[in-house]
Amino acid sequence: MSQEEPRPPLGLTPRGAVLLLALFALAATAVYPLRQYVSQQDRIERLQAKQAALAAENARLETERKRLMDPAYVQQLAKRDYHVVAPGEEAWVVTGTRPSAAAEAAAAAEANRPWYKRAWQGFTSWFS
Repeated sequence: MSQEEPRPPLGLTPRGAVLLLALFALAATAVYPLRQYVSQQDRIERLQAKQAALAAENARLETERKRLMDPAYVQQLAKRDYHVVAPGEEAWVVTGTRPSAAAEAAAAAEANRPWYKRAWQGFTSWFS
């Protein structure tokens, strides 16, 4: 019979255990820089999105600035927002709601009432 050598625990030789320990230490030291890298990439993406939004807002404001250089546009804004009138013109201000808007609101309110309220209204309208 041949005599077998006893197996080391977990099937690792001392050289394999040192190699495993070295790989574990290497992986443990790489976690923090990798986490920092990922968080910095996320921050860079958020800042780039913010920069693009600000560039779009700047372009919109530049367009508005150019429109405000036009005297006709400024006059239109003054009439609409501040009710400024030219000499010889009359200013009319209509107050209240439009009749069609009130009728539409009443019809929408009637349609939104529950069925039993509509039925009760129909039943009680016979007696009045």
